[in-house]
Amino acid sequence: MKKFVLGSVLALSGSLAMVGCTQASAVSESQANPATQMQHKQGGHGQYKGHKGGHEMGRMGKKGAGFEKLNLTEQQKAQMQALRKAQMEKRQGERAQRQAQMQQTRAQTEALINSPTINATALNTLADRQAAIAKQQFVERIQAQHAMAQILTPEQKATLKQMREERQAKFKNKAKGEHKGQTAQ
Repeated sequence: MKKFVLGSVLALSGSLAMVGCTQASAVSESQANPATQMQHKQGGHGQYKGHKGGHEMGRMGKKGAGFEKLNLTEQQKAQMQALRKAQMEKRQGERAQRQAQMQQTRAQTEALINSPTINATALNTLADRQAAIAKQQFVERIQAQHAMAQILTPEQKATLKQMREERQAKFKNKAKGEHKGQTAQ
């Protein structure tokens, strides 16, 4: 359950980060390039045309598709949705602060890379800050996974464990090149 929710949280976090970066990039690009504005109006970027995944796509395909096998009750669904909504609102509330931290970290990293000599103190301070951020994110993910696990019955937890094991086996096969009809060499 923990790995499943961790994966879901990571996928959602990654999706949110990518969408934010993509939107910021698209806005700055379209402001700088009038041809891009015209392309967007005409439907542009063919590779994304008709893509409806957005935030609702993740490891399990459609939003919540993995939970269908768990046969959640309406009450459980409502509880899960409330947890996800609270987490999303918390992340949105912290978005500006995270973006400012990321921008500051990028600037400091760039300064370290481009300096004629490496400032070990600044490097260690930056590394410690990054480690603290990673630790906090890990703690929040585990807390969220725990909260979601408390909603499930023992039978649902067993089903989820089986689903997770199947997904891990599938991932291992992909890593070995044994997907889409290929076999490992």
